Amino acid sequence: MSTAALTAFSGVFALGAIFAIFGSIKLKLQEKLGIDDAKASQLISAMMFSCLVCSLAVGVITPRLGFQAVALMGFGAGALCVWLLATTSSYAGAMVAFVALGFAAMCVNTVGNVLGPQVLLDGKNVPAAQNLLNVLFGVGSFLTPLIIGNLIGKAGYKATLSLIGLLLAVPIAWTVFAVSLPSAGEFNLPAAAKLIANPAVLLGGAALFCYISLEATLGGFLTTYLADHKVDATKANNYLSLFWIFLLLARLFTYFVIPPSVFPFYVPVLAVVAAGSIMAMVTARSTGVAVVAMLATGFVMGPCFPTLVAVTFGKTGTAQGAEVFGMIFAIGLLGGIFTPRIMGGFSASGNIRKGMQVLAGMAVALVVLSALLSYAIPNLAQ
Repeated sequence: MSTAALTAFSGVFALGAIFAIFGSIKLKLQEKLGIDDAKASQLISAMMFSCLVCSLAVGVITPRLGFQAVALMGFGAGALCVWLLATTSSYAGAMVAFVALGFAAMCVNTVGNVLGPQVLLDGKNVPAAQNLLNVLFGVGSFLTPLIIGNLIGKAGYKATLSLIGLLLAVPIAWTVFAVSLPSAGEFNLPAAAKLIANPAVLLGGAALFCYISLEATLGGFLTTYLADHKVDATKANNYLSLFWIFLLLARLFTYFVIPPSVFPFYVPVLAVVAAGSIMAMVTARSTGVAVVAMLATGFVMGPCFPTLVAVTFGKTGTAQGAEVFGMIFAIGLLGGIFTPRIMGGFSASGNIRKGMQVLAGMAVALVVLSALLSYAIPNLAQ
């Protein structure tokens, strides 16, 4: 495997780990800081707002600095932020760590999802490449709660989070030698300004708004949802890991099984199933039904993000990949800012299932928006 591909895979792995941290430490962090669900939800919303701003900024600086410099900033900043989170004893310190994690996340995100499709499969099958890349997102997402859930009671909060920080720093070792990275293009302000009004960018961003609302909120509150079913913290983190494993398996399934002709209507169909499985979570009376519905949701959500990104690239062309990705991800991150706070309000009032109903509505909206993106916009990719 080339160092370019290894760096891209490491980027999406790091993104998965960063996005899974909040849900993995939420219960322990609340206990340590003495905060309720509503206060805790402000931390993940702050990280998502930071991601929004930094997504646009990284989309601008990547063509100027190149993929290697952006990757090194992302891996280094991610490790430092997690180490800060491991040592802080104040809510303000935790807020600083999560805000700074937003910058790190968008650096590794852009490197993974924009560099990756250029260096995998000869750049000829972007949807398949995106799904293969984002398998590593699933690996990072399930390893993080698995490690934290099983070590935090034995090694302690600080040591366990320090280990996660070390994992984020490891890719620096090969990224410094990644000398064969392709160009990140050139930033063109007039062309970038035109992208803001591009219907494909707007629809792709709106669809990602719904998807990121689902992923960020479920990732942050599944342990709380399971606690509502009387599941203890260790088991809840293990179930959270399973959620990410199912998401990972769905992306592998998509890469190996789904033909290119299916991709235009793939996300609308998956979103229909997601709406049903989330409603099953709302109505679940037993822990078994709740866990099965949760895992089914993870499986059908898995291919949505990489496929949406790939379809949007196809509708806009890939000459300005970093800028397009930055814009649609920034729009999508609005969902990660507001929806977890809505869920936090419901959870703090003891009614987390009402919040799940909001997520089911997001899945229905994803059906409509992804269908419009696929069928109402012509494909420009060569």
